[in-house]
Parts: sequence; C-alpha cells; structure tokens
Amino acid sequence: VIVGHVIGLLVPEAWTRALGVSDTLYHVTALSLGLVAGVCTLAGVALLVWRRRTTGPVFSATTANDKAMYLVLVLAILTGLGMTVYFAGVEVAGGHAQDYRTTVSPWFRSIWILNPDIAAMAAAELPYRVHALMGLALFVLLPFTRLVHMFSAPVGYLFRPYVLYRTRDVHAGGAGQAERAGRRGW
Repeated sequence: VIVGHVIGLLVPEAWTRALGVSDTLYHVTALSLGLVAGVCTLAGVALLVWRRRTTGPVFSATTANDKAMYLVLVLAILTGLGMTVYFAGVEVAGGHAQDYRTTVSPWFRSIWILNPDIAAMAAAELPYRVHALMGLALFVLLPFTRLVHMFSAPVGYLFRPYVLYRTRDVHAGGAGQAERAGRRGW
C-alpha cells in the first residue's frame, strides 16, 4: 500500500511516460495491485482489531485514542479500496475514470514544497478528497496512538540473550519433575 501511494502520488505522470509505461498499463497495474494490497491491508487490520478485542491484557490497554485510530484507519482503507473497486469497474465498462495523477498527485506534491495547490484538490472527485482527509487524520492521530510504533525497530531484540521459561507445574514435566516442584525461586 505504501509503495503504491509513493508511486501514485510522488512520481509524476511524465516520468512514467518517459519510462515507456502507457496509461493503460499504469492504470491496470495500479488497480489490480491496489485491489490486492487493499484487501490484504483490510484483512490485517481485521486481525489486529480481533486480537485487541479478544486478548484480555491487550483489550485492557486499549485507549480511546487507539479506538479512534482504528476507526479512521478502517475508513481510510475502505475509501481507498472502494475507489479502487469503483474505478476498476468504470475502466472495465469502457468509461474513463478521473485520473488522480492530474489532481490529487500535484496537490500532494505541492504540500511538500509548502505551496499547496488547492485548486488541484478541489478538482478531484469527492471520494479522493475523503480518502485524503482520512489519510491526513491518520497523520494527526499518529503521535497519540500505537501507530507511533512504526517509527521504532526492535533491533536490540535480535541481540539479546535467550530467555529460558520453565514451568513450576508438577503435572507438566516428565521424570524428576516431582522432586523439583517443591523448590521455590530460581
């Protein structure tokens, strides 16, 4: 999903044409890969929410900000996936869907040079604007939710010593477990 957005928003249409990528190939690739990525992302979020709801300690650690983030994240995914499915249908039916590379992409790139092209986003269809709004809402929520973990990598985990777990349950072990069951501590 991230790679698709980077290519779709940051790579200008002229660059893809210079590489010999036709508009048809670009749209078919973007729609088909976008559909697969969107479905996989939606399934991943469903698994995360399911775990958060069914695992006691995880559920008890869930804050109102986390719930708001999940709502906005699901809305962002659904609006993006909905646009992909809708515009794929328009393309298959022989129609011509609005090209976000002429509206949303220039607007997005203009933000980074601190000169927002408001007219470009105003020319985009409503689903694109709603999807962009959900994306911006995610960026606003990011520092106040568990999404902030995307900026940390557990590199130290790779080099820490093994943790040895042993049970004190008398019925869990094999031979010799009974005589050790009475000992306490390490």
